Amino acid sequence: MKFLKEKNLFSKLTVFLLCIMPFYVFLKVFFEHKLGFDKFWMLLKEVPIVLLFGTLSYYYIRDKKLPKFDILDYSIFTYFAYGIGITLLNGHGINYIVYWGRYDFLFFWVFLIFKHSKEYLQYNFKELVKIFFLSGLVSLFLGLMIKFIMDEEYLTVFWYSHYISNWTYNWSIPNYHWLENSWIRRFQGLLEWPNAMWYFLIVLSACFLYLQRKKNQYYVYLFSFAFLYLVLLTYSRSALLWIISAGGLLFLLNIKYIYNHYKKYFLAATVALICFTWILWFVFQEKIYNAVIRPSSTAWHIERMAIWVDRFLEKPLGSWLATSGPAYRNVYPEKNTREFEEYYIPESWFVQQLTEWGIIYFTLFCLIFLLILIRIYPKSKVMFAALIAVLVMNVFLHIFESTHMSYAFFLLLWVLYASGKKWKILWK
Repeated sequence: MKFLKEKNLFSKLTVFLLCIMPFYVFLKVFFEHKLGFDKFWMLLKEVPIVLLFGTLSYYYIRDKKLPKFDILDYSIFTYFAYGIGITLLNGHGINYIVYWGRYDFLFFWVFLIFKHSKEYLQYNFKELVKIFFLSGLVSLFLGLMIKFIMDEEYLTVFWYSHYISNWTYNWSIPNYHWLENSWIRRFQGLLEWPNAMWYFLIVLSACFLYLQRKKNQYYVYLFSFAFLYLVLLTYSRSALLWIISAGGLLFLLNIKYIYNHYKKYFLAATVALICFTWILWFVFQEKIYNAVIRPSSTAWHIERMAIWVDRFLEKPLGSWLATSGPAYRNVYPEKNTREFEEYYIPESWFVQQLTEWGIIYFTLFCLIFLLILIRIYPKSKVMFAALIAVLVMNVFLHIFESTHMSYAFFLLLWVLYASGKKWKILWK
């Protein structure tokens, strides 16, 4: 514990948050459903964030300083103010704002804390990445033990639910999810669902790649292929979109360098990939169709998204906060039934934002992420690609609902965003 001994409270809280997030779901299920400690999740996430904000505020007051705001800060402040304002104007109370905050803006609040913590955070970005990576690796190892050596049924000992592949309001997490029309169990480890596992794997693999000074070593390729294999075990269609989008964007941004230095290897790899994909499709066409395309699930997602697009067209300037997604479930627990399910799950974080906020502030939401991407790209292409992957996934899913992963990921991104030239960019 030497690395913690001489650090200030703010730095210790930061390490706690990064270390605990990979185990958040497991601890929440065990303490709340097994031991009966209701609202235990607040001690793991929201309370540390409040303490971080309070500690940072104390440091600024003690040193008689004021934070310096830029266009990104003001954009986020406007984002907060408009959401709260439109909710109050529509006659809704504080519960809408509280539950909306947990899902829709608390990771932006984490951003503001760490964007202005550079003088007081006693760890650099690389050290924080290493801390999260090691903690995440332990969580992943335990998940793999349960998946391949024990059995997902073992999780029910810790009070995961037997109600497989279904989320039930105010009840525990399913011990596994399976593919429709088959009994294939999707990999989710200790987390709440397979798509959260893929979110976790993307962040963890980005941390691993960032830490490697020489990315062309054989063990880097082996580790990367192992992570890719685990991502495929989640059977997440959006994971395939991530591979295409993030990989394609990085390729386009570096096409000149690749052409000048690795032209032969690139052409050979492209031909091999095309041939392998064609053979795979020819041999396993039906299985791939059922596992990836999943017609019934895809149709259900499209139907839900269409419902929400219609709702947006009814109120193009927005409705109010917590009228969709997971926040809606908490405001209206009595409507957590199949009858209302298609109404409160738009299956797209962006469509959800569009409905709640309207076109003007949906544009602001996109602008905020554009500013972040522009700042992060020259600092680390690995983290840039990871953020692109997560954003693409949110077009088709509501993955930010996994708030524990969002807090950890965006904490790292915000430290990277605010980092100076003294911290090296390890991807070249």
